Amino acid sequence: MNLSDILRELHVEAALPALGDHWDESEACFPAAGPRFLDPAAIRQWRKRGGLPAEADAELVEAARLIAARPALLHLAWHCHRLLFDRLDFDRRQIDRWPILDAALGDLSGAFYLLVALDAIPRIDAVHERLGVTGQVHADTCHHYREPVRMYGELHGGHVGVSPNALYWWRNHTRGDLYRLGRLEYMVKPFRGPLRAYRHRASGAVLALADSGALFDGQGLAGADGDPDAWRAWFSASAHQVTGHPIAPTGYGQRGPVTLSLADWEPALAPGDGILEVHIPAGGGMTLERCRDSMSQALDFFPRHFPDRPFRAFACGSWILNPELDRVYRPDSNMVKWQRELYLYPLPSGPRCGMHFVFGREDIDLATAPRDTSMRRALLDHLSSGGRLRAGGMFLLLEDFERFGSQVYREHCP
Repeated sequence: MNLSDILRELHVEAALPALGDHWDESEACFPAAGPRFLDPAAIRQWRKRGGLPAEADAELVEAARLIAARPALLHLAWHCHRLLFDRLDFDRRQIDRWPILDAALGDLSGAFYLLVALDAIPRIDAVHERLGVTGQVHADTCHHYREPVRMYGELHGGHVGVSPNALYWWRNHTRGDLYRLGRLEYMVKPFRGPLRAYRHRASGAVLALADSGALFDGQGLAGADGDPDAWRAWFSASAHQVTGHPIAPTGYGQRGPVTLSLADWEPALAPGDGILEVHIPAGGGMTLERCRDSMSQALDFFPRHFPDRPFRAFACGSWILNPELDRVYRPDSNMVKWQRELYLYPLPSGPRCGMHFVFGREDIDLATAPRDTSMRRALLDHLSSGGRLRAGGMFLLLEDFERFGSQVYREHCP
């Protein structure tokens, strides 16, 4: 079948650039019996394994019937499945541009992509069996479906499905990289923060210096080109010392450079070092106790299952790590309490960072957006008063984890 003809039939011709790669390969290996992810028995089994309610079966099975009965939808579903799971080199940004199939499937358009995504379950089973991952970790890691399906339903009248921009995340599971361990999720990745951290050899204090070229605004948060108050950091290193602009553990860069003698300070973390990248599933209850327990599990799990992937720290970037969150939201919230146990640093982001995770989309109307939770009300009030929502980053060096709960980095805050 010809992809252009298929997209024209489905009234989504503009999606050709996002779907054109590897079409002939997909057609050449199209299964004679049809894709397994359209089989009703498999759908029910994988839906349950994914942590979704039984009420989802009706729409999923009906969507599968409609897809199987229409060759254009059938071959497009197989192609999307292959690009997502078999062609891991396929650009995830193109996945985000895949079409919404309202003209062909109406209210079941999101179920099209959820059916494709559910095929991650047998792939996760296979990779976990090979790695010896069993029990609660295996089950919890399979339950990633619940939140994107909940958010989709909230935006689409309760119908079952996921948006195309949620699909790429399942690649982390099928590669065997991402695992949920209690409250948090992790995978071993290279550190990508725009900084270098040093530890004082005598006191144990930690100080981060911004990389050359990092742009800051007048407050010391991530700056933007064209801002008259913005300034750029610089960093230099020799055999005996390093000089650069400090970033306070509270997440703010400082204009005045400092020089650290390498006789007194040793490197602790640099871009490219292995880290446990932390991801924060929705669901509330992110107490310090649950975070500590989860991080302790990670320190046991990853060296046991991936001894060839060393790491030096926990680290991540997220809207939850906005250094202004203690003022935007509540200073006594679990998220802010967690921030205080970490070394924060600013990251560039758009002005509405986090809205997608809280509301399901960033372009939500501030006047009509739901205000049914304290977090939603706080973010809407902040934006309505002219504020912006930022991303932030964090790290926690492994040797400091034993002091988690004591705000170890803020003891020496510059």
